[in-house]
Amino acid sequence: MPMFLGVMALSLIVASAIVTPAFALKRYFNCVTEIANKSGKLTLADVNSCYNKEFNSHSSSSSSSTASTFPANGK
Repeated sequence: MPMFLGVMALSLIVASAIVTPAFALKRYFNCVTEIANKSGKLTLADVNSCYNKEFNSHSSSSSSSTASTFPANGK
């Protein structure tokens, strides 16, 4: 019986690790869709805002990589 409880606990941990990011992705798409439907247009700033709201642990790295990836002169 203790082995069964251990397996159940492990399966619950694994399931929660999979489900949580899926809900964050759903909230991200809902945010982007809501902005697009309200204003009729969607800018890159809107997309980044929704991304930072739902996946805030990556917000500092995405802004620095965007600046280095896309130079201002377009070359």
